[in-house]
Amino acid sequence: MSNSVKNIIDLLRIRQYYKNLLIFVGIFFSEKLFKIDYYFPLMIGFILLCFTSSINYIINDIIDIERDKEHQEKLNKKPLASGELSVKFAVFLILALSFFIIFSLIFLIPVNLNFILILIAIVVTGQLYNLLFKYYAFVDILILSTGYLWRSLAGCFLIDEGISAWLFLLIFEVALFLVIAKRKGDLMMFGHQENAIKHKKVYSIYSIKILDNFHNITATSIFISYCLYLFYKFQLLPVNLLDDKNSIMILSIPVLIYIIMRYMYLTSERPDIARNTEKAFFDTGIIIAFLIMGIITLYSFYGDEILDFFIDLFKL
Repeated sequence: MSNSVKNIIDLLRIRQYYKNLLIFVGIFFSEKLFKIDYYFPLMIGFILLCFTSSINYIINDIIDIERDKEHQEKLNKKPLASGELSVKFAVFLILALSFFIIFSLIFLIPVNLNFILILIAIVVTGQLYNLLFKYYAFVDILILSTGYLWRSLAGCFLIDEGISAWLFLLIFEVALFLVIAKRKGDLMMFGHQENAIKHKKVYSIYSIKILDNFHNITATSIFISYCLYLFYKFQLLPVNLLDDKNSIMILSIPVLIYIIMRYMYLTSERPDIARNTEKAFFDTGIIIAFLIMGIITLYSFYGDEILDFFIDLFKL
């Protein structure tokens, strides 16, 4: 990979695109995973979310270019601050991405005002955070977490489906859980609060102890919200779990607890994972737990459809 391509990838923050996979939450939990007609608008929507996120990141880098030059870590990661890419090129990239987004909203997917408002909300929220809210402790982590809500709502709007209030709350709590872990990872990585304050002024308020407390509270909230969501959706358990494929979802509760505990362990022992959430997905324990969770969830929501698919396949 050439140095220029790498710099463009860093500027676009392609490594952060995985967050936009939340656009597919709606189609999964609305039990419409096998409705093929929904996938084209969702795939276009995923690309538009990625490009909108990139626009946010580029604008932030342009605004923060002088400040980033003072931090060696950011200087190495941000091509505008290091001078590898010019501001003019960054502006051109913003215009190109904006043109593609507008073109897609007009010609590739049906006009959807709610989805358009979500894209605007992502940009507005991102800029409000960068210009204002990142300087206010506690507010900053709440604002960052809302970005995950916009992404999950985007998918629901594209397929014209609602989302459970419990599931909506759960997504927000998971986002908060990850953001708090990143704050804690920053403090651990910099070693001293004074060094962290140079990175972000808001660290004059945060401490490892208080972030640990927040992390514990959020982890507990995730567990409670998930259980309430299951009880709300499936209500009563039969005597035999296998009599009702939906009710087997109850078996995912201990798996979720393991994922929470494993992630809390990793982010406490490995602050680099807390600061780069995507690294957690390469942990063997996390991978196995998510595979088990996926099998349980697929069987619960789509067991009949999957069985019918294989029956029809063998008939052929």
